[in-house]
Amino acid sequence: MVEAARWALLAYGILMIVGGVLGYVLPKTPSKISLIAGSASGILAIVAWLISRSQLVPGLAIGLVVVGGVGFMMLGRLKQSKKFMPSGMIVALSAIVFVIVAAALATSE
Repeated sequence: MVEAARWALLAYGILMIVGGVLGYVLPKTPSKISLIAGSASGILAIVAWLISRSQLVPGLAIGLVVVGGVGFMMLGRLKQSKKFMPSGMIVALSAIVFVIVAAALATSE
């Protein structure tokens, strides 16, 4: 479970960065906030993955905070916009990764 959580954090980080870039490049009016927020959250998730390679619990804990924060923030945007893309998809992805990381943290101690 621990390895699944670590790789889920890495995949989540990569997807956040790619999503941020696509949110900037694809629309008619580029979203700088999408680029900045996606890149920042992706980098933080990747940093958590890197930390978890040498210090498992702190790395997973940082990842849990990052994933939970992004999910919570995008849940507010989903309630406001009532559109699944992109906020609903990010909420769903964040929830899945959150559960995986939380389960790994619970079993690693």
